[in-house]
Amino acid sequence: MKIKNILLYSLVISGALLTSSCRKYVEIDQNDKRTLKTTDDYRYLLNNKGNFESSFVLPLITSDNIAADVALSASLAWGEIYQRAYLWNDYFYIDNQQDIAWNNLYKHIYIANEILAGVMGSQNGSDAQKLNIAAEARVHRAFAYFSLANQYAPIYDPTKASSQQGLPLLLTPDLFQSLSRVPLSRVYEQIIEDLNVAIENLPNFPTFNYHPSKIAAYALLARVYLTTRNFEESGRYADLAMALDPTVYNLEEFTAATYPRLIDDKEVLLSKLSAGFIRGPLNPDLVALYDQNDLRLKMFVGTDPNTYKGYVYIKPQSNGNFNYNAYIGLSTPEIYLNRAEVYARQNNVSKTLEMLNLLRKKRFSTSKYVALTAADVQADLLQYVMDERRREFVGTDLRWYDMRRLTLDGNYFKPVTRTLNGKSYTLQANSPRFVYPINQEVLTLNPEIGQNPR
Repeated sequence: MKIKNILLYSLVISGALLTSSCRKYVEIDQNDKRTLKTTDDYRYLLNNKGNFESSFVLPLITSDNIAADVALSASLAWGEIYQRAYLWNDYFYIDNQQDIAWNNLYKHIYIANEILAGVMGSQNGSDAQKLNIAAEARVHRAFAYFSLANQYAPIYDPTKASSQQGLPLLLTPDLFQSLSRVPLSRVYEQIIEDLNVAIENLPNFPTFNYHPSKIAAYALLARVYLTTRNFEESGRYADLAMALDPTVYNLEEFTAATYPRLIDDKEVLLSKLSAGFIRGPLNPDLVALYDQNDLRLKMFVGTDPNTYKGYVYIKPQSNGNFNYNAYIGLSTPEIYLNRAEVYARQNNVSKTLEMLNLLRKKRFSTSKYVALTAADVQADLLQYVMDERRREFVGTDLRWYDMRRLTLDGNYFKPVTRTLNGKSYTLQANSPRFVYPINQEVLTLNPEIGQNPR
């Protein structure tokens, strides 16, 4: 395959994931003639939003934010893949169906690896430009591996992570590498290393929010350390992110105006989109968590009396995205809520309330807002934070990730039961169904990866 220009190159990578003959879905066959020569070539590769923005969709379906009993009309609208994911089935894809999340995320990794392998030796660029490009590639690679680990690998347990089965860890674009999985601890070590190496060569904020930045790297490290239960480090990186004074919108400003487009949304620190669209239906228990004066209930959640017959997620529609592709990247509210959770786990009531109120006062109109007090959260401080995360992150991937890690926190995870076509299914805390199955077509071509327990 001879690539004529950089744009064609970025498009062919996606197709090659589906057509390469021997290391399919994780690596791309190389050609001895390359068109990536100048530093600008690598910058163009990063600037192509299609290379890194579209990611995955199924965590929106598998989480308990979706209703426990789905109307037949809604399940038919979803299609069979979403139906199987909704029930945490033994398999999600059949025949020649592609796992778009696995394909997309390993495509991100492959392109990042191409950049890291060549940019420092590229022509006509300064060292600072090259280091910045490499840093952005590392953040994209880290985000992809984190996403893969929280869908296709076990729940991270710090007492077991060195023996837990992780993922194929590919760090170069070479054709022939071992696709055997490395321990889960090694995957997270690489994620953290990539982000720490990247930080010093990133601007505080990006010119456009689909480019990685220092604040995005801090936010992702806060998320990663929360997931690995290193709460002290999670709080430290949340503090570093907050020190940069990121934007939190006052939603009251948009009650009579259009919500910003994704590219203009200053709450979005790293733009990633779901690889498909989903409206709902939302779990009534989730909807009941909202105060009736909460502007998120008015702007992010709507009603559908027809197909979905209940509450649905509508935030993307607020800025004209009628396909309902969810925003699944990094955002300012997550920083504040990560910090709040760490404080709650330390039983620091005053600091937890400070973080919650900093966010919540921007989610109500001035005339309706009442600050939280210790009396409001005294029943269970951590549970209040987790409820606030559900209110803020409706329609994103974060609830699925929270459900996974909360299985290690005793009563903070509640079994989830669903009914479809008259049959019930329950997800328990110790269920292997918290890990997505590997697509059989991937395993047929790469059997050394191995299937996840079902």
